[in-house]
Amino acid sequence: MAKPGKNVIHYPSIALLFACCIAWIIFHNGWFPLTLALGIFFIGRIGIRYLTGHPTSGLKLIKNIALVLCFVLTALCCTFLRSETNYAYFLNHENPLEVLSQDRWTPLSKATSVDTKTSFNGSSARHEIVLIRRRQPSIWGKLLNRIILQEVHVFRFNPHNDFYLLADVTNDFTPLTVQEANERKASDFILNSSFYDPENHAIGEIIYLGKRYQKKTKSSGYFKVIHGIPHAGPASIFNNLPGEPAYSCQAHPSTLRDGQMFNYIENESLQALWNQKTYRNLMGEMTNGDFVVVVSGNGGLVDVKEITQIAQLLGVNHATLFDAGSALQYRFTNPNYSMEFSAFNNSLDLGSFADRICVKLFRKNVIQRSPVYIGIKLNE
Repeated sequence: MAKPGKNVIHYPSIALLFACCIAWIIFHNGWFPLTLALGIFFIGRIGIRYLTGHPTSGLKLIKNIALVLCFVLTALCCTFLRSETNYAYFLNHENPLEVLSQDRWTPLSKATSVDTKTSFNGSSARHEIVLIRRRQPSIWGKLLNRIILQEVHVFRFNPHNDFYLLADVTNDFTPLTVQEANERKASDFILNSSFYDPENHAIGEIIYLGKRYQKKTKSSGYFKVIHGIPHAGPASIFNNLPGEPAYSCQAHPSTLRDGQMFNYIENESLQALWNQKTYRNLMGEMTNGDFVVVVSGNGGLVDVKEITQIAQLLGVNHATLFDAGSALQYRFTNPNYSMEFSAFNNSLDLGSFADRICVKLFRKNVIQRSPVYIGIKLNE
């Protein structure tokens, strides 16, 4: 028998618990967050029933199955769309980007330094996170800014690690997911690199194990491994580097040379596409020779100039951008640490027919694959 007056508490409490669990799934994609949400909801519901004295009703099995299906379908949809990061597309992007500088939120254009949070620090590599945000005019945007901060990830690698390209050169550079690329050679770090055309053909120079597979284009930026040492930046930095590359791939735009931003990056009116707020992928090198990757993380939608300014504040010497947007995917694994990011679905493959339909409708494949990746094996 229900306790008098408690029903008015019971149903709103269950609805609030349900909404919180769905919100958790939206901002935390994958099977583990789904399992956690299911456990919290059903255990929480039992607790609410106990506190309110609300009796269990008929059709329990049908209702529970319907609830589980609702959670599972929501999780599948959110994981497919990568809602935990792509929610940021619904935020306002008009206000200037801010970063934490000496523990204070500061407009990026006025910052003299940028705070980083170290997630992994080894003898051969380091992973840091830069928190970013834009002030939001809406109430829900302000609330999200307080709960969830957007991220830019920074990976620093000793140049004496093993650097290489990963690609299916025997099958005309058939596109791969980050997992498929790792299956070709187990790597500690993998990141997509070369741009590709609507037919998924890689664009620009590709040298793989010393053999040239594609000629260079007008794109100004390169990643090359020469005498086992990685280099990334504008074409001009390679003029005085002797030796033939074992690996090379090409992209654009080049953004930094000797720590200075190129005028065409500084002058944002020269290229409208570079002003779009989207996922970015910058690679370069520090003055001490360390190879560095500055790349968007969850919600990290920035333009070309902003990712370059962040790289400058981090002390990057030479830099160029590589393919990103919805194609961006990378993973870092270590016996004691692992993380992975993909801007869009890179796990659920519905086949080539679904890809063709999706390309016609949305100009994107159902599953994101790239023809060329940069791989790094740590020497520890």
